[in-house]
Amino acid sequence: MADQAEGLRNRQDRQGQDDPETSTPRVVSITSGKGGVGKTNVTANLAFVLSETFGKKVLVFDADLGLGNMDVLFNLRPRWTLRDFILEDRPLSDVLVPGPAGIRILPAASGVEELTALTPQQNLKLISAFDHLSEDIDVLLIDTGAGISENVLTFNLASQETLIVVTPEPTSRTDAFALMKVLNRRQSGKPLLFLANMVRDRREGLELFDLVSRVADRFLPDLNLSFAGYLPQDPSVTQAVRNQKALSEMLPGAPFSVAVRQLARDLLSRPPREGIRSGIGLLMKRLLSPRQDGRPGLSEDA
Repeated sequence: MADQAEGLRNRQDRQGQDDPETSTPRVVSITSGKGGVGKTNVTANLAFVLSETFGKKVLVFDADLGLGNMDVLFNLRPRWTLRDFILEDRPLSDVLVPGPAGIRILPAASGVEELTALTPQQNLKLISAFDHLSEDIDVLLIDTGAGISENVLTFNLASQETLIVVTPEPTSRTDAFALMKVLNRRQSGKPLLFLANMVRDRREGLELFDLVSRVADRFLPDLNLSFAGYLPQDPSVTQAVRNQKALSEMLPGAPFSVAVRQLARDLLSRPPREGIRSGIGLLMKRLLSPRQDGRPGLSEDA
C-alpha cells in the first residue's frame, strides 16, 4: 500500500506541473557562502529526483569553472568540457554528458577567464546553443562555486531563483549572510531560498533559518528570503559520495532522499519569478553582457 501511495503521489506530481506558464526552462542556481556545505551533493540529488520522480527534463550546468566536480560525484568521465565547445569548436552535443535518470550534465571549463573573456562570435555561438537546448529542458540547475567572487555572483544573479545551502556551522551562517548581502545589493528583491543542510530535523532547520533571517531583518530589510526546506544529517550521504552515486538513486528510502523529494516538490509548487521566463539563451545574454565597469556579467542595476 505504501508503494502504491508513493506511486500515486509521483503521478500526481507529474500532472499539473505542465502549466503553460512554466513551459520555458526554470533556471535555479544552487550556491553557498563557503565550501564544504554539501552544495554539489544537493544539486546532484535534486537533479536526479526532478527527473526520476517528477518526470522533468533536467540539465545540470557545472558552473564552478575552476573546481567543478559534478562529473566525479556521478562517476562520469567526460571527454570534453565547456572549454572544448567554446575554444575548440566541439559540438555542444558532444560536451553534454548523460547522467542517471536521463539528466544531462554540462561539465565545467578549466578556468574562469575562458568563459568570461569571449569574443562576440563566441558569445553568439554559446547563446545560440543554449537557445536550442531550451526547447528540450524543463529545469536548468546551475551548480555555482562558493563565496562572493564575480563569477559566483554572475550566475546567481542570472537565475530565476537562488537556493543558498547553509549548515549549522557558524562560518557557514556568516558566509551565507555575506553572500545574501552582496546579491541583494546587486539585485534587490531577487528571490533567495534558504536550504538548511545537515540538520537534525525540520525544527533545527527552522531555528537556523530564524537565526539568519533575524539578522537579515535588522540589516537587510528589503531582502526577499524564504525557507525552502531542510535536509537531515544522514550517514548514508557519505556512503553515496564514496560510491559516486546520488543517495536518492542508491537509497531512495533514506531520510535524506525523502527530504530531497519534498524539496523538489516544494520548489516546483512555487510560481517562477515573473519577468524572467525567457529561456536559456537570454540567460546567457545577461551573463555575457558587459557591466558598467566594462567587465562581463550582470550590471548592478540588472
